[in-house]
Amino acid sequence: MAEAIKGLAAIRKHQQEQKEKAEAMNRPKADWFKWPDKHTNVAVVRFLQELDESAEGYQEKDGLGFIQVEHQAPGPDGYKRRANCTLETEGQCYACERHSQDRTLGWRQRQNLYINALVAFGTEKPVKVLIQRNANSSFVQALIEEAVDEGSITNHNFKVTRVGEGTTTQWLLKRMSKDTAFDNTGVEVFDLDETAVRKIDYDKQAEYYGAVYKEESVMGSGSDSTRSESSTDAEW
Repeated sequence: MAEAIKGLAAIRKHQQEQKEKAEAMNRPKADWFKWPDKHTNVAVVRFLQELDESAEGYQEKDGLGFIQVEHQAPGPDGYKRRANCTLETEGQCYACERHSQDRTLGWRQRQNLYINALVAFGTEKPVKVLIQRNANSSFVQALIEEAVDEGSITNHNFKVTRVGEGTTTQWLLKRMSKDTAFDNTGVEVFDLDETAVRKIDYDKQAEYYGAVYKEESVMGSGSDSTRSESSTDAEW
């Protein structure tokens, strides 16, 4: 039986927690990119957002794809608690503090690319998804070079090929003929700020990450943390 909530301070705290849980549950959801199975290694992608306002295909209503500096909790369930790094915006960040205390646990900063796109696998019709990848990967660097060299990444399809396995997985990017581009007429993009990134105030970060992380669960298992991070870097 749950304990009674006594006292105005405790009641108010409980009500606030319930409100925040309800808001999190009602938060808009995005359709995330995911390879349908381990045997599918080729996707055709048409990006729906540019990386710069000066790009030829930039549309103000669609906004920009962007790189976000984030953290996620260590451990096997850490991916369930990802949030923006607040060191620059608030001058303090729980994850940065934990990382400075012990760099082996997996609290390091992560730089991820968020961008809307249409994606098709094989003969299936394209569906609207959100691609997220490690911004230091060769895939993202190739995409940035395409944006610089060609002036736009939204006017063509791109062939994305997955090669390697596990921590050696890489995505290769190749621009396709312009006349093969998927029709994006009337397609609406996900609001990245609403659906992709999470902004957690500093005073709530310990509790937020703590929902899936307990320090004793990863202490002494640095190799597991390392494998988890390496896999994330390779795949996402």
